[in-house]
Amino acid sequence: MKDWERGNLKAFVEMGGAVIVLIGLAFVGLELRQNTAAVEAATFQSLTDASSNFLLTIASDSDLMRAWSIGSSNLDQLDEMDSGRHFLLRRSYWVRMQNVFSQWDRGTLSDEDWRLYNAVICDFSDGNRATFDKHREILSPQFIEFIQSCW
Repeated sequence: MKDWERGNLKAFVEMGGAVIVLIGLAFVGLELRQNTAAVEAATFQSLTDASSNFLLTIASDSDLMRAWSIGSSNLDQLDEMDSGRHFLLRRSYWVRMQNVFSQWDRGTLSDEDWRLYNAVICDFSDGNRATFDKHREILSPQFIEFIQSCW
């Protein structure tokens, strides 16, 4: 085999190798995109399930429903027992919302899904603002900073 033939064969093999590498990278990119979409969907489903369970728990128990409803508008109207119930419901709410924020911050919750929760988290008309300070000690500094930016 002549030198120029060897050179052409070598160039052809290198070109083929480069094409195979590019196809492999495209495949990895596609797989990564599909995996990201699956993680985001699973995260959103998990957060939705947690929200549904929270709401169903309140709705299925008249004592919790009373504590939540009255406490959301006027904490001073709650007796000691309902005040305790309301505190624990709000604790559960803030922990859940911090989880949502964390998932978004880590990139496992899409920006589109985050917008839905962002509106809920930053809505202080239902007693969130009145109870926030009672739960700060269990919340991350990043989440507290985000909450304060809503005000």
